[in-house]
Amino acid sequence: MTQITGMMALLVGIVFLASDSAPAQPLEAARTVAPPDTNASHSFSAMTNSDVAFPPNSLGNLIWTNFIAHTNGKSTEIWSTYLLPPNFPPGYVPGTNLPPDTVPILAWNTNCLMWGMKGETALSQCWTSQGGHGQAPVTALTRRHGYARGHGMGYAGMTSHFNGQRVYFCTKNNQVVEAVVRNAIVEIGSGYDFTILLFSEDLPQGIEPLRVADAKAVQTKYPSRIPLLPWVVFLTEQSGNVSANCAPFTVNTWKGGDSGSPDLLPMPGELVFYSGRSTSGPSPQMQSDMDALSRSAGLDPANYQMQWLDLSSYPTRQ
Repeated sequence: MTQITGMMALLVGIVFLASDSAPAQPLEAARTVAPPDTNASHSFSAMTNSDVAFPPNSLGNLIWTNFIAHTNGKSTEIWSTYLLPPNFPPGYVPGTNLPPDTVPILAWNTNCLMWGMKGETALSQCWTSQGGHGQAPVTALTRRHGYARGHGMGYAGMTSHFNGQRVYFCTKNNQVVEAVVRNAIVEIGSGYDFTILLFSEDLPQGIEPLRVADAKAVQTKYPSRIPLLPWVVFLTEQSGNVSANCAPFTVNTWKGGDSGSPDLLPMPGELVFYSGRSTSGPSPQMQSDMDALSRSAGLDPANYQMQWLDLSSYPTRQ
């Protein structure tokens, strides 16, 4: 994790202070300070956490206060161990031609920003159709359905292209769970960009599917562009880090191959999925596709519904 030393001052910006021996802390927010031996025209802006003023009952205030209470000394690194076997396919191989054993060795980093939050085990950064390390990740939204990007996944519609592919999840006690793809629907175009994978069996209790939130509702309750206020969200990326979108917990999350990585609201004790990186968030169409896949396997769709976080009690921000 990056250590930040010294002080950066911006006239209307953000300053973060730390030392090599001090653990990382969230950003400090802006206050004008005039050096004693100069006039006020040479003042600079610095911020302290007390200057961050979200409305008391807002979604932003809930996320920010929880974030600063739990991030001292934390890391952006998701995994302490991520090892692929030598025969792991370097690119797409039909499911029927995969080697007999492709199970990786995975272990969570218990000092990660996300560690211990409900829903963390729904994040898979390893499957046999990934190509590059951690690319085109899969996120469990029900016990039978995984979410991935839509572009680059083939033609739109129901497809057997991914049948037999293996998706690897990890329980909190580092037991690797292999989920085999049985069917899929790709949505690309008409305003959609996502793929839903149907697993051959329910995920075990050790894997907790993420609750979901409507991306438009998130923006009305917790806008991303309010001057001088931090916008803390958790964004995973292919090399195994999570960005909090807030210094010093920031990493590049917009590289080629990051598409479809989950964008997450860090609610108290829980991660909530609201969008993919450059891809679609949860929607009635997504649930409809899940229902169609469930019916194709003779399953009752009522048992595999996305669980929605209700944001209606939070005030709308302008």
